[in-house]
Amino acid sequence: MRWVLLATLVLAACKEDVADLPAPVAITAESAGFYCQMSLLEHDGPKGQVHLDGMPAPLFFSQVRDAVAYLHMPEQSHAVRVTYVQDMTGATWAEPGPWIRAEAALYVIGSDRVGGMGGAELVPFASAEAAGDFAAQHGGRVRSFVEIRAADVLEASERPASEHDDMGARLSRLSGG
Repeated sequence: MRWVLLATLVLAACKEDVADLPAPVAITAESAGFYCQMSLLEHDGPKGQVHLDGMPAPLFFSQVRDAVAYLHMPEQSHAVRVTYVQDMTGATWAEPGPWIRAEAALYVIGSDRVGGMGGAELVPFASAEAAGDFAAQHGGRVRSFVEIRAADVLEASERPASEHDDMGARLSRLSGG
């Protein structure tokens, strides 16, 4: 009988913790990516948002990979309350799906799809079947949130280099040289 009471109390505490989490915030014309400071509406593909303890608004990310990379960086100044990503189950790259908790999603890593900033993307799905179908069509492998390593998001992307990747050439063009 004590175990039933204890289990009930633990479950109630878990429900309260989930209920206390901030809800996902809709993307508006004013929503800007944390790293690029560009409007999220200018970028196709799934996005991420990280809610930090003590902060009034989430940090938005133009790519899911960037949101997960942020979580792997040790330099954060605030505790992470919750992270949301857009579910691509039944969605399109131009119109990503609803927000889901990042740790509940399955991710396709190493597909041929690039994120909103042109880099390799982690494509999130609420459905294992949808993730598997996407990987079969676009390549890559399916991983759970806890299986994503820092190297999966912090190392250079595997996409082919382009003329825009040459920093010297970019700086020369920007300075009129």
